[in-house]
Parts: sequence; structure tokens; C-alpha cells
Amino acid sequence: MKHLFQILAVLVVLLPSAKSHAGIININITGGAGLSPSQAALFQTAVDFWDSTLIGTQQNIDVNMEIAASAPAIDGPGNVLGQAGPTRGSFYDGGVYVTQGIMEFDTADLGVLENRGTLLDVIVHEMAHVIGFGTIWGFFDDLYVLDSGEYLGEFALAMYQEEFDANASFVPIELDGGPGTANGHWDEAWAGGRFDLLTGFLDSPTTISNTTLAAFADIGYIVKLPDGRIIGANAPATFALFGLCVVFLIRRKLS
Repeated sequence: MKHLFQILAVLVVLLPSAKSHAGIININITGGAGLSPSQAALFQTAVDFWDSTLIGTQQNIDVNMEIAASAPAIDGPGNVLGQAGPTRGSFYDGGVYVTQGIMEFDTADLGVLENRGTLLDVIVHEMAHVIGFGTIWGFFDDLYVLDSGEYLGEFALAMYQEEFDANASFVPIELDGGPGTANGHWDEAWAGGRFDLLTGFLDSPTTISNTTLAAFADIGYIVKLPDGRIIGANAPATFALFGLCVVFLIRRKLS
């Protein structure tokens, strides 16, 4: 049986109370083992980016997200640069907001990435997976069917049609690269280009399309685009209790 992603553990979910206003999101980094002060500062820069982009939650739920960051040995220089995923979340009827996650970066690659000026790109990418890109799609109806290669989220698809292909009926998803890369990133050959933040292979210089940002509206956030547009409508919050599986998505070095 094929799973949506590599499943590592099952954890308990804690549910917050609903608010009478659009919820807010706060991201905090914990841990930091193996990171130098300059590398830790890049994590805060990534937090600032997502805090300024995800300006609310559609379900009127305040999300306080803690991300444990570290730099263990993964597989030596090259190949897997980092891996990340959610470990705990607040579920509502129809979706989930991540409240805890893990980000790991191969200690063998950190210095090289920092010296090349690409470490921030990888951190922002992996933080996107913790927030939910590619890792929690299976908890939402009609976003993505495993191994189909066709992402159907309404906000991202509408933006993809606006930016790249007016006749598109889906956003292409990567099916190569093996577990952790396939089914969790835009396709390397998609119309948005291989340099986009959420493709599965690192290319420089990294770009961030509106399609990529709109995908976070599909998982329940109110998103501010660089041009000032706000996407994501408020919806009433209803709740249910489930378990959240730890999933890791990885970004690889392009051969």
C-alpha cells in the first residue's frame, strides 16, 4: 500500500477555541543544535517572510506554531539538503492548522549553502513544508490525489491560470525524486519554472510565484501577495479531533 508521504509517528492533537475574528499566526523557532549564530539568524528571516505573507487564518483560529530546528548528519555532502514536516496540529471540520513541526538540515551541507547564499532559500522552502505545503494536503478535500500529478486547489489553480497557463485544469506536481520529493512539490518542468521556491530540486536564483503563495490559501490561510492583493476568505470554524502523522518532505540538490 502506498502512503501519501513517509510516516514517522502519530501524535496527539490539541484544539484551540474559536475566535470571533480572523485568526493570527505566530511562528517561533526552538532548538538550534548544530546551527551557527549567522545560520540561526537566517531562520528568523524566514519566519519574518512567512509572518508577513500569511496574515491570518480563514477559520478564526489563532495558530502558535513552534518549529524545532537542528543540523544533524543526514547523508553527507549533497543530495538531501534538508527535511521538514509537521508533528502536531489543530484540526477543524475540513482541514488542519499545524502547530508544531521539525526542520532538519544536513550539517555537511550547511556551510556550503550559506557560503553560496542559498541557505535562506532552503530554510524558507522547508518551513513551507512545516506550515503545510505538500505535507497536509491529504487532510483536505479535493486538493490532491496521490500519484495523480494534478493539484486542484482552487486558489493556486486560479493563480496558475493567471500567471502561466490560462487553460490549465490543474497545477503539475512532481512525481519523480522518490519518497519525500514526489507528490509534495511543483513539478520541475511546470510552467512556473524550475527556480520556483516549491519545486523539489534546488536551483538558483530562487523565485516565488503567486501560485506558490496562493497554495497556502488552499490550506486555510489568508495570504498577502507581493502586489498587495489579499486572497483567502473567512469561514466559520467547526472542530473535530484526529491524529496527525509526522511527515518529512526533503529538498534535494539538483544533479
